[in-house]
Amino acid sequence: MDDFSPQHFRSDKKAVLNESLRATLEKLDEENRMNGIIDLINSLDGAREDFESALWAAYALNNLDTYESYLQAEKWLKGVEKEGMQSGIWHYRYSVALAWQGKFDEALSAIERGTQVEPSWPWGWLQLARMQYHAGRKDDASRSVSVGLKLVPGDCEFLTLKAAIENGTDSESVLGHYITAADNTGSASSRRIARLNREKRQYETKQARQSLIGRLNQYHIDKDFTRIVNDISAVPSAERGYELTVRLARAYNNLGEYTRAIESLESVRAQSKNDAGWHFHMGAALYYLGRMPPAKAEFERVLELDPEDGDAWQYLAWCCDATGDTSPLLGSEAKVPRPPETSGNPERPVLYTEPELAIIENYITDNFGDYDFVFHELFSPDIHVDIAIINPTPRRPFHTLVTIGMGAYKMNVPANLRNRKLDRAEMLICLPSTWDVNSNEEKWYWPLRWLKIMARLPMTNHTWLGWGHTVPHEKPFAENTKLSAMMLINPGLFFMDREPSDCILPGGDIVHFYQMVPILSDELEYKQSHDANKLIALLDEDAIIVDPHRLSVCPSTERKTRTIVPDNPKNLLVNWKGPEGCLATDRIMVDGCKVGYMYREKPDEGMPDSGWRFTAGDESAEYMTDPDRAGIYSINTVCNIDPDIIPLLDSPYGTAWLRDETGHFRQVPLAPGENGPLQ
Repeated sequence: MDDFSPQHFRSDKKAVLNESLRATLEKLDEENRMNGIIDLINSLDGAREDFESALWAAYALNNLDTYESYLQAEKWLKGVEKEGMQSGIWHYRYSVALAWQGKFDEALSAIERGTQVEPSWPWGWLQLARMQYHAGRKDDASRSVSVGLKLVPGDCEFLTLKAAIENGTDSESVLGHYITAADNTGSASSRRIARLNREKRQYETKQARQSLIGRLNQYHIDKDFTRIVNDISAVPSAERGYELTVRLARAYNNLGEYTRAIESLESVRAQSKNDAGWHFHMGAALYYLGRMPPAKAEFERVLELDPEDGDAWQYLAWCCDATGDTSPLLGSEAKVPRPPETSGNPERPVLYTEPELAIIENYITDNFGDYDFVFHELFSPDIHVDIAIINPTPRRPFHTLVTIGMGAYKMNVPANLRNRKLDRAEMLICLPSTWDVNSNEEKWYWPLRWLKIMARLPMTNHTWLGWGHTVPHEKPFAENTKLSAMMLINPGLFFMDREPSDCILPGGDIVHFYQMVPILSDELEYKQSHDANKLIALLDEDAIIVDPHRLSVCPSTERKTRTIVPDNPKNLLVNWKGPEGCLATDRIMVDGCKVGYMYREKPDEGMPDSGWRFTAGDESAEYMTDPDRAGIYSINTVCNIDPDIIPLLDSPYGTAWLRDETGHFRQVPLAPGENGPLQ
């Protein structure tokens, strides 16, 4: 197997890995922690397009030795194929990944190219000999072994392979030499291949399940609920699992077969405790069967799990209204409309007419891109808000999510602005290509939730939204971000090469499309103390295309007034002798990050400087060269923000510590005389 770590590769692109990260990767490799390598690489922005990062990922994935890991290794390497064409090690790892997926012809072709590109790299010849022997080309395999032994005389792997070829060992055993010592037997290699074939079948089953889910999503969009029932019912009940069973219940609800929906949901009740979706579907079925008390209990459980589910609030209020009961979750006794009945002529939500809807859909396609998928609302109490999902393209390598339905309602625009036709709007948001738009986890779902919140806000609050408006949230949108407010701008990203056009409805009304940009609390304060134009001028692509981890764009002089230093810091420096001065970046002192990398250099003589320098570890080179992005502080102040550094403070000059992926500090080299990034 590939036991050789990547060297430091040259590239015209900005490197993703630095010396500290390389040291961490090498340490993980020494400890045989392949999943740690993969987790670290996956956490790095730009790693998919970075040659060295992709080689590390493929190295770890190949060593995990599962069918799916080989498949993932192939995908990582394909992402840097252009640079890989000139690298022997790229061809080696690509060939290994292909071979253990059973793609033997492709694996042979890849390693043949690799030995031509870099004939002096011995391990390419080792893989080539294996693949040639597997293909029945014994003489060619022997010649490749001879070339390898000239490059690394006496190497054990080449000598073992040479003996195997001369003895006519079966090709499967030769292919699997020295993955581990235990693999160096024919029976072990055969068992390994059988295991990988079994994993391949399991993976294909998983892919088939995902394909079925995709079809079910489309049927739901098309409101073809009978087809959903038929396709899921075709899967044996013992193989359906939780997700398909809940989808079946949802389809039964949509067909009005509420008793069958309840039967399906009951069959997986044991797994449903913390699933708001299960409780919602159960509550809906009970509601339409007229069983209000248990329905009320289900919607209360939904709101315990997901307090922002607006539909559940509506149903809970309707249950209470129908029974005369109350709920501690309801903040008032205001009456709300009943949900639509299954028969009769219920009051309908505000909708576009068919000609208006056609104009909206055509405008989205012409200006933002084609969309193959739409999230349709199951129930719409006021306006019907669908969300069109426009997938990334080479021209626009990001997801674009656009509401369809908000503009059917005319907003309450101030009288002095009504002649400007600002009363209709739709919302959009741009997400990076790596965003999981299909996930229900809040760290991925919150942009969709906020599209709906913003779409309904004008109607529920009898107000309006337009360019430059901001809507604050009392806390960050999700646990993995500090973004906590929405700002509306014009979607100029889509009109850089042409003039924007109006979306004009048949009656002459204009529907304005505004892009939602999530912002940080200090950016909201900056906008409120200056104006929208000044904040928009600072926004870059990291802000316009959502980056949940981005830094503030506010000028440092604005941000410095908002440090997180406590008003009355505790005295945590016990028995400290010497100067207390240190340097720390704004990522720690303003943004509140933990210390990720700290080092101590010998200070100038006579200065009140401890020599300690503290960074979060994710600052860019440009960030580190900006003197306004760091400040002088007392070590005790930094200790109040991150007490984890206290045991390390007595380290001598020339020491550096890096917080690894486990959250613990480990010592890394700081070369003698080398200046750190903070000066």
